Amino acid sequence: MIFWHQAGNYRIIFMQIFKSIDDINISEMPVATIGTFDGVHLGHKAVIEHLISEAKKRNTKSLLITFDPHPRIVLNQNAKNLRLITNITEKTKLLEGIGLDYLLILPFTYDFSQKTARQFIEEYLIKKLNVQAMTIGYDHQFGRMDNENEDVETIIKSYNIEVERIPEMDINEIAVSSTKIRDAITIGKIEYANSLLGYNYQICGTVVHGNKLGRTLGFPTANLMLRFKLKLIPADGVYMVKVIHNNKEYKGMMNIGYKPTVQSTDKTIEVHIIDFDSIIYGENIEVFLIKRIRNEVSFMNIEELKSQLQEDREFVISNY
Repeated sequence: MIFWHQAGNYRIIFMQIFKSIDDINISEMPVATIGTFDGVHLGHKAVIEHLISEAKKRNTKSLLITFDPHPRIVLNQNAKNLRLITNITEKTKLLEGIGLDYLLILPFTYDFSQKTARQFIEEYLIKKLNVQAMTIGYDHQFGRMDNENEDVETIIKSYNIEVERIPEMDINEIAVSSTKIRDAITIGKIEYANSLLGYNYQICGTVVHGNKLGRTLGFPTANLMLRFKLKLIPADGVYMVKVIHNNKEYKGMMNIGYKPTVQSTDKTIEVHIIDFDSIIYGENIEVFLIKRIRNEVSFMNIEELKSQLQEDREFVISNY
């Protein structure tokens, strides 16, 4: 839902979401784009904003087509190691905030994956969606190719659908891509990842019971069980975070790792929410990572750990 301000008044525009090609009902001839859009990063945003602008120029609507689950899961393309920046709920929320008119989430199955690019264009883009133009990223492809020398842009144009490719978007002369962002998150370069995303990386989860050690130290923590099992988890360490609970924002610090000081063998994600003392077991929280403070360290004793936690909390309060 997007709020537009006009002459002192607000009007509400809803992005319509369709989860099947059979459910979609679009009277206009839209301008469309298609892709997985994992992370909805700044490069994606450039493509989508251009799409919206082009749709307005043509006095029609913008349409983004994406897939769930991720194609690599269905096609078993190194799926065991696949971790994603966003789940479909997070992706939808990010897309809604950009200002799209329509979002079509196509169920990705093995049978669907066997469609050629030409079949997809004919069955979906032309017959079902009546697309008049496409905006695509610089390296985008979709569907199986009958001929390895074929290019998806050429195929689309052969059906009298106009196509515009958006060039690579560079930040400080580094091309933005989901792969670069995943690599940065994996090694804990969260500030760099955020700069490519255009927002703070997010982890959502349900608060579950832990060993209660943090409470005995004066640092009670919310232990997170992730709702999305393929979520990419940042490198072990301590992070400065923003926590959202019941639509309220709190400062916090999060530890990812094995708590070596107490010789734990289970990897955990624990969040200490500053100036917060409610019991929230079973409730959901959103955690936005702002900065990596330090590595996870094994301390000589509990007192050293407690002293370091106090320093971490002071750092968060003074730098938030």
